[in-house]
Amino acid sequence: MQSVILDDLDKQILAYLQEDGRITFVTLASHLGVSEGTIRKRIKRLEDHGVVQTIGVTDPMKMGLDTVAFIWFKIDRNHMDSVMRELRALSAVRYLVVTTGGHDLVAMVSLSSRAELVTLLNEELAQIEGIISTETSVVLQIHKQIHEWAPFREYKELGGSKQ
Repeated sequence: MQSVILDDLDKQILAYLQEDGRITFVTLASHLGVSEGTIRKRIKRLEDHGVVQTIGVTDPMKMGLDTVAFIWFKIDRNHMDSVMRELRALSAVRYLVVTTGGHDLVAMVSLSSRAELVTLLNEELAQIEGIISTETSVVLQIHKQIHEWAPFREYKELGGSKQ
């Protein structure tokens, strides 16, 4: 999917949504000095282009998934696509990226116990052809976790001044 060009209104909308994903279209329109219909159309466009997705973000540790770990993978390049496909299918895998450097992939997993992590490592991952090796780090504490990927706060301060 190709990227979409964001104008100031789009960025202002995103700033408000990053602060409060449950803000109403009416409230957004009021803050930004535009119609509710304009907000509705803009958000639909942003959703259609994959710029924004409104979801409830949960804390895995508060939901009983108190074992969070990062697993670094070295992969046989001939099996990269199939390994990624199989890792994406595992419910414990919450984040999966291709990387440069000493490892080919990094996955973040969330599980309810250390025993489940051992099972994942020694049984489930061991069955995936193409994984050469793994290195695992268990998360002991989370001190910062943000969900905003772009610094749109300054656009919120513009309010409706650019309309």
